Parts: sequence; structure tokens; C-alpha cells
Amino acid sequence: LVDRAKTGRNMSEKGTSFVNASETGEIPSFNGNETAKATDFANYFCSYAQLYHQKQMLADHNRMAAYHAAIMGNSSVFKDKVVMDVGTGSGILAVWAAQAGARRVYAIEYTDMAK
Repeated sequence: LVDRAKTGRNMSEKGTSFVNASETGEIPSFNGNETAKATDFANYFCSYAQLYHQKQMLADHNRMAAYHAAIMGNSSVFKDKVVMDVGTGSGILAVWAAQAGARRVYAIEYTDMAK
């Protein structure tokens, strides 16, 4: 494997390279070539598909308390509305939207968390 810290690149087992940063060192999805963008998106979707990552977010009590307070504390915003939770992950925010009074909730998940 190539030292990513020095080159911004890794080599896969098959020997093809992928880029973890744009040529200017920025987030590839905003300023990078197509290979950098594809790698960035693949890394994003792979990481959020892991149960471990979802558990880490759910165990972040400050994060979860803030989300819960924002949703339940503004239930009038959700009352009788249709809510779409894109990137729902565990689905907890979708559940809270329903508990806050949403008429219908669509929980959309692209990663393997949906399986």
C-alpha cells in the first residue's frame, strides 16, 4: 500500500489507485476529479452501512438528546405533515417524527443498513 498521508492515494489489492483527497487537498466530492469523487462517495456509503457506526451515533447522548428535543419540542411543525428522512440509518429520527405527530413518514436509506 502507498502511504496515503504523503500521496493522498492508496492502492487496492488489485493494484488500482483511488484518491482520498482532491489535488488541492480538499474534500473530493466538492473539488476533485471523477475518481476522487467516486472514492469519496464509496467511503461515505460504506461507513454509514456499518452497524458499528450507527451504534456510535446512537450512543452519543448529546447528539440524540438534541435531535429528540428538536423534534419533540417542535411537534407542531410535524403535526399532520408528511416527513421524509433521507439517510435514515437506524430510523430513530423517523420514529420520533411519527411520535411527534407526522401523518406519514418515509424513511429512506441507500446503504446496506436498509437490509
